[in-house]
Amino acid sequence: MRWRLARFRRSVAEWLDRAGSLARAGTVRQKVCPACRALVDARDSRCPFCDERLSALDRVGIKRLLGGLLPEGPRYTLALLFVNFVLFGLALLSASRSGVGLEPIFGHMPARTLVDLGGRDYHVWDGQWWRLVTAVFLHANLIHLLFNSLVLFDLGPSVEEMYGTSRFLVLYVLAGVAGSLASSLVHPFSITVGCSGALFGLIGVMIAYGYRHRTGLGEQVRSMYLRWAVYGLFLGFVIPGVDNAAHVGGLLGGLIFGALVSDTPSFTRRGIFGWRLAGHLAVALVTVCFLLVGLHYGR
Repeated sequence: MRWRLARFRRSVAEWLDRAGSLARAGTVRQKVCPACRALVDARDSRCPFCDERLSALDRVGIKRLLGGLLPEGPRYTLALLFVNFVLFGLALLSASRSGVGLEPIFGHMPARTLVDLGGRDYHVWDGQWWRLVTAVFLHANLIHLLFNSLVLFDLGPSVEEMYGTSRFLVLYVLAGVAGSLASSLVHPFSITVGCSGALFGLIGVMIAYGYRHRTGLGEQVRSMYLRWAVYGLFLGFVIPGVDNAAHVGGLLGGLIFGALVSDTPSFTRRGIFGWRLAGHLAVALVTVCFLLVGLHYGR
């Protein structure tokens, strides 16, 4: 009993110490810019270096307090998850008009619905290049969406925090397009949707980070994400219907991006402006591609 009481006291003391440390961390009032990761004054509403809009959630103390519940800085990760779920809802509404019941949720979305909303198929070779982009944001069923969303929610914040929001978004779109292009070359007549190519791009850039940084942390990152890549590709060969060509294309895209682009934040106005412009162009590209889908809807 004395031993159990002593162990209980030690556990309570350790918990109080952790709570105190967390409370002290929460009092830090400075903010961290999510774009260039500069440390700025808590009263700033915009970053003085890159002009990124700042909110109360960017305060260092609040980010540390929420660190145990939500990953740090997942601004664009959450936005991408939101877009994926909204488009899946639109796909369900479109499929319901054709008299389909619960099959798109537990089975497979009708092929016609996926093609109408921008799924990648042979139309890419007829000049509808925008399908290489729009297919990244569509999913075949609820299980497909939830699985990719879990991976994105787990992996996305780490890449976004390490490379910054603008580079993260550019990488996501480029890797997704690389996956769609590889799928078009290997399976030109198949209908392909999903963000798994973009997810493998995030894995690829983390592997490249590990090789770039010859430190203990770099070795841990490289080893962990190499296992992610091997397991993912293995499941792609085992599970029927999985497009491993898109996985390989996205992985190669991420590796090339990581080899060419440093994770070090830009400190010059030219570099900051360049990546902000690239991020805006990525958003504009996705928007234009879906507008083109709307113009060709039902054809």
